[in-house]
Amino acid sequence: MMIGLPLTILLTLSISLCFFFQRKPFSFIQNSIIYMTLTILTTNVITILSLNLKLIKTTENPFLFPAVLLYRDGIIPLLVLIFVNVFHKSFTLKLKVFYFIFIFAGLNGMEALFIRIYKMEFTKWNFFNAATVNCAYLFFGLGIAKIVLYVSKRSFKHDSHL
Repeated sequence: MMIGLPLTILLTLSISLCFFFQRKPFSFIQNSIIYMTLTILTTNVITILSLNLKLIKTTENPFLFPAVLLYRDGIIPLLVLIFVNVFHKSFTLKLKVFYFIFIFAGLNGMEALFIRIYKMEFTKWNFFNAATVNCAYLFFGLGIAKIVLYVSKRSFKHDSHL
């Protein structure tokens, strides 16, 4: 199905615009560090799952492979970054839980969409395992954000004594 690449480009651009126009409590550098860390994580996880463990199979179509790269290196980290910024911006627990469920559903929906348009195939994998990995992405993103905030506050405090 050749709709996969244009659809993935459209989704990546839409998610990028949502992130761009979102109010962010993190600075550009902090968001960049979180994004790079998440990109490294997703690249490693999907590569290990597909090439080493052969639990999932990505498309062998050379025209659809850029869609897999956009999903792995763009869509997943951007959705997690949107979640992390909203999580640190919102004040109530109800809003935080709502955004967690919303982004979690978006990540799982992307996975289901990519299975449907034949960009990925589960060989020894299932949607429960995929949902567990997507949940881990969200919690890992929150952990990285906490570390970045801690280092930023600590370095600012250390620099102010000079």
